[in-house]
Amino acid sequence: MTTLEIILTVVFAVLTIVGILVSYYFYIKGKIAKAIAGEIDNAEAEDIEGPKKKAEVIAQLQNLIPAVLKPFITYAMLDKLVQTVFDGIERYAKKQVAKKAARKDDEGN
Repeated sequence: MTTLEIILTVVFAVLTIVGILVSYYFYIKGKIAKAIAGEIDNAEAEDIEGPKKKAEVIAQLQNLIPAVLKPFITYAMLDKLVQTVFDGIERYAKKQVAKKAARKDDEGN
């Protein structure tokens, strides 16, 4: 084996490992994004207040992260994801309340 072949083999192996880790990272991130709404709903059911609720949701999500990815999926990242999902749920709930109020107004007239 020549030096060039050895270098190319090592580079290919490193790129393969990096590719696997990156794809695993996105797989876990997607899994977490799906779990956020369920965890928010669980926190609502337990009547936890404001920041404690958010911290509880993030703590539950951190349990889903494999140890290998914990340095890459940080508390701050989870905090942003949870806030984004919570804001979306809140917007949806407000729209539904507005729709129901509009229906009641239409029925009343």
